[in-house]
Amino acid sequence: MVDDIADGDNKNKFSKLNDLKKKIIYEQFSEISKISEIETLIKNKIVNKMYLIHLIDGVKKDLKKVHIKSQRELINYAYLVAGTVGLMMSKVLGAKNTYAKRFAIDLGIAMQITNIARDIIEDAKLKRVYIPKSWIKIDYKDILKKNDTKTKYNLKYATNKLYLLSEKYYKSALNGLAFLPFKERFAILLALVLYRNIGRKIIKNNYSNIYKREYLSIKEKFYSLVQSLCIFLFNRKLHKECFKHNKSLHVLLNKKHRV
Repeated sequence: MVDDIADGDNKNKFSKLNDLKKKIIYEQFSEISKISEIETLIKNKIVNKMYLIHLIDGVKKDLKKVHIKSQRELINYAYLVAGTVGLMMSKVLGAKNTYAKRFAIDLGIAMQITNIARDIIEDAKLKRVYIPKSWIKIDYKDILKKNDTKTKYNLKYATNKLYLLSEKYYKSALNGLAFLPFKERFAILLALVLYRNIGRKIIKNNYSNIYKREYLSIKEKFYSLVQSLCIFLFNRKLHKECFKHNKSLHVLLNKKHRV
């Protein structure tokens, strides 16, 4: 519903998202069209309404011209729009240990960073730049000059940094899959591998993201499935709960976003 408001042709998107946020804060679920069922999840403490509020705050950032200033801002943005989804999904899927939350955040952040790398051109068309200014000085107009040599160099440099950053979070997320029930574990592993392989394909194809929106072919998706099955069957660490989270991954998170 939040995505529909943000991505649709609706007028007054800010006010509609603020209205939705207000209803969630005051638990006026009966007034929320189509998703009043969320009340059950919140009252049964399966979904924390604060994560929904954070999600709305993150999506609101996309409703205006965007240019991320620093890696800290990038990580916190990724938390808001995707880490929150990881937090809610982990509990819905049956993760009971509180340690699972840290790894769920990491998977959300990793996937969002992959999204950002994949969608550099499309985002620039919407006047959005998620590449931190502290990395390179480039705006959306520069990004759309795809044939400019300096722009190509800068975008490749930024893409590589995004890729390496996402890899740190994917590696951490893998360590936390064991907190999920056995059946759900494979589904999330497959999602992780599919997204991760998009980033790897971008790098393998000499930064194809600066020319087009990269995606996996049917053959590549099948390969990802086989890859996931091999990891699931032969990687014992995947099925052993890990209580050692890489604290450095959350150093840049605002205190209110940490768990």
